[in-house]
Amino acid sequence: MLVSGGVALAAAAAGAFYLLSPSVSESTDDAYVAADASEVAPRVRGLVAEVLVRDNQPVRAGEPLVRIDAQEYDARSDSARSDLAEAEADVASASAALASLAAEERLAGANVRAAGTEIRAANAEAERADADHRRYEALADRGFATRRDLESRRAAAIGAEQAAARSRAMLAVSERQADVTGARRATLEAALARAEAHVQRSRAAIALAGQDRRDSLVRAPFDGVVGNRQVQRGDYVQPGSRLLTLVPLRNLYVTAFFKETQIRRMHGGQRVSIRVEALDGPPLAGVVDSLAPGSGSTFALLPFEPGTGSFTRIVQRVPVRIRFDPGQAGLERLRPGLSVTATVRTAD
Repeated sequence: MLVSGGVALAAAAAGAFYLLSPSVSESTDDAYVAADASEVAPRVRGLVAEVLVRDNQPVRAGEPLVRIDAQEYDARSDSARSDLAEAEADVASASAALASLAAEERLAGANVRAAGTEIRAANAEAERADADHRRYEALADRGFATRRDLESRRAAAIGAEQAAARSRAMLAVSERQADVTGARRATLEAALARAEAHVQRSRAAIALAGQDRRDSLVRAPFDGVVGNRQVQRGDYVQPGSRLLTLVPLRNLYVTAFFKETQIRRMHGGQRVSIRVEALDGPPLAGVVDSLAPGSGSTFALLPFEPGTGSFTRIVQRVPVRIRFDPGQAGLERLRPGLSVTATVRTAD
């Protein structure tokens, strides 16, 4: 009787210890294999000329997937090259006009300087002739000069003054020509700036047409397997329209949804046992990569809003990302969407 009572007491104690002690692991079958698949889309519009891959075909990064007819972009490139040639001709013409204008400016400056020199000489001659005329007038009044000599000096003074006036007029003309030449410089410099801007626009258009031409061949962004191919030859596609899905089968992981009561002692780096429903043999090994910053319902289209005054509590689940240990047998058979049971060892 004492022995049986002791056994019962020991069993009760063991049961209480099991119920009260923290669990060494947490498990969930609400988990699946996942991958960061990419929806491949074109960057340019056009008619699909050729589909270069089939469903379930492995491809390498940079491998051509779809070819879009590039005639439109070739025509744009040719047009831009014609515009560039025209713009470069305009630049050459404006540059030549500015060079010619510079020569005209130098000539106008020389003319102004020459006219200034001529004015100074003419003024000096006019002053000398006027002085001679006044001196001969004084001599004629006293009878020391003939009337003929006086008239000759008067004519010389008048001629010298007229020559000085002509020189002043020529200086004014030269200065006006210099002003006109300076005004033309602003016009020609503006024309050169417009032509150079046209050159830049044409070069940008050529570069853009070349980029569009290259983008007409849609390439794989990374190594993966083609799936859900929707594009067909003859389709007219727009930028951003879905062509196919590319799945990186070498970078699979597990998304496991644990109850909020299961993640108390869960953190990154803990070991995980992963049993895949589609595979026989021992479970795969992995490690907790990270816990989501919110429960699954937080990021749903209609986020969960806890009610008030309700006695029913809905247990939330938190997505946990688990990465596989590399080099395991069976990884090559995994596919996104396969159901798994994930068991995280939470005991330190």
